[in-house]
Amino acid sequence: MNSLIKKIKIVMLAILAIMVGVPFYAMPATMTLPQGPRPGIEKLTLAQAADQLRASKRTGWQLVEAARALVARRMDYSRRNSFDTAARSFERGYGYCTQQAFALAELLGRLGFEAQVVHAFQNKFPDGSLGAHAWVSVTVDRETRYIDSLFYEPQAGEISFTPVSDVLGISPVFKLFAWWGATAVNAHRYYLTGRDE
Repeated sequence: MNSLIKKIKIVMLAILAIMVGVPFYAMPATMTLPQGPRPGIEKLTLAQAADQLRASKRTGWQLVEAARALVARRMDYSRRNSFDTAARSFERGYGYCTQQAFALAELLGRLGFEAQVVHAFQNKFPDGSLGAHAWVSVTVDRETRYIDSLFYEPQAGEISFTPVSDVLGISPVFKLFAWWGATAVNAHRYYLTGRDE
């Protein structure tokens, strides 16, 4: 019984060390990103963006594309603001793929569309590289398509990468672990390269 209690204590201490260690590890990267909105963009919340898009009188897939293009223009890829929510990332104009995907899905939801974030652990990108990625599945008039703010061909209306592992939805539990893990991974990649790409 004593050995079981010791093992439980060790596991709990390891979990605590990870939970405390990740924010400390990522903090220096986070602090290099200027506060406030990215230079050159106006202050804009997801609610305000939805209002602007609604006022454009677009509907259906044209409205979906306008929302996708807005997120693509507004949000520069960044590994340094992993602690931000998707809404905060949108306001600031920075975000890695998961933040961009959740911002786009929330924006589409505000516009009345059925949208969810999906991901695959392995995707082949246009440059031939392989890696994990998150994007959005959206349904309009019973037709479902994948859209993405990073790798997308607007003329063709399709993503420009190929999932090579199963495409999965993101559960709240997975979202929490992915967010926590991405914070450390993004910071580490930034420390190695000094770049956000």
